[in-house]
Amino acid sequence: MNDRYIFRYIIILVAIVSILLSAAAMWLQPYQKRNELNEQRINILKAAGITGVDNKNAEQLFGQHCTAEHDGDLPYYVIDDHITVVPMRGNGLWGPIWGYLGLSDDLQTVVGAVFDHKSETPGLGAEITTEQYQSQYDGKQLLRDNDNISVDVDAIAGATRTSKGVEEMIDRTLKTYIPYLEKQ
Repeated sequence: MNDRYIFRYIIILVAIVSILLSAAAMWLQPYQKRNELNEQRINILKAAGITGVDNKNAEQLFGQHCTAEHDGDLPYYVIDDHITVVPMRGNGLWGPIWGYLGLSDDLQTVVGAVFDHKSETPGLGAEITTEQYQSQYDGKQLLRDNDNISVDVDAIAGATRTSKGVEEMIDRTLKTYIPYLEKQ
């Protein structure tokens, strides 16, 4: 067999594999979107203090507890008619960080918080995803000082930039949301 035939077989094999991978990606796309939506639902419900939520019951529990969804420039979720959950986006040390903050009716008391990241350092900045870090926010009052809004929690040792990123994300988000929510 000469090299030309081997090269043709390789080209055909690559084409077949490419077609199969494309078909698999298209077939999996609805499942991926459902999983992304369920992850969002889980995080929103956790930020509202609702426990026992997983990928299997996320859609059902979200339907039971979410009494209003507001899309648009300032999306937010109302859970059980008295908890407002706001989405947040910010920057950590190595990349984007994001999360959800649940606020009680008074818009002053944090009910819960959920944070995640794309590429923070394991054991340091990645600690924002742990229950130990997130539970510090439960029941805390928002602090307003010189046009800043913050929550008094312990920073993560060795992860100053990520901790500051979470603080900045909360401040920037709540400065936008609180006046809007107070008008609602």
